[in-house]
Amino acid sequence: MLSEAVPDAYLAGLREDGVSYVFAGPDGRDLAKVMDALGGTFGVETLLLEGSAAVNGSFLKAGLIDEISVLIHLAVDGLAGVQSIFEYQGEPDELPGAGQALRHMSTEMLEGGMVWLRYAVEPKPPSA
Repeated sequence: MLSEAVPDAYLAGLREDGVSYVFAGPDGRDLAKVMDALGGTFGVETLLLEGSAAVNGSFLKAGLIDEISVLIHLAVDGLAGVQSIFEYQGEPDELPGAGQALRHMSTEMLEGGMVWLRYAVEPKPPSA
């Protein structure tokens, strides 16, 4: 995933190494464009997003997440400042989950006490 401003020499190096790439707009942040390119060019219909909280937050803000699957295996560490699942670095009034709601799909208890939670991400119903 590259910005359109990447130097031609860098692109030539990627091609020489057999590395595929897609452009994410002028600043490299157009995630919808990337998803369209992955679908159109490579036939990708489903993508497992295993990013950092910041990557997850950016995809959430762009409205590109349709399911959240979380494995929870509790441990006690007491560390402060640990990132959450979603983190979005935007303007103070931006809400990355605005207009989206979670619908619980399933909960499964796995070996060793791990819990697998699955939620659909759907458009939030209008307020009554």
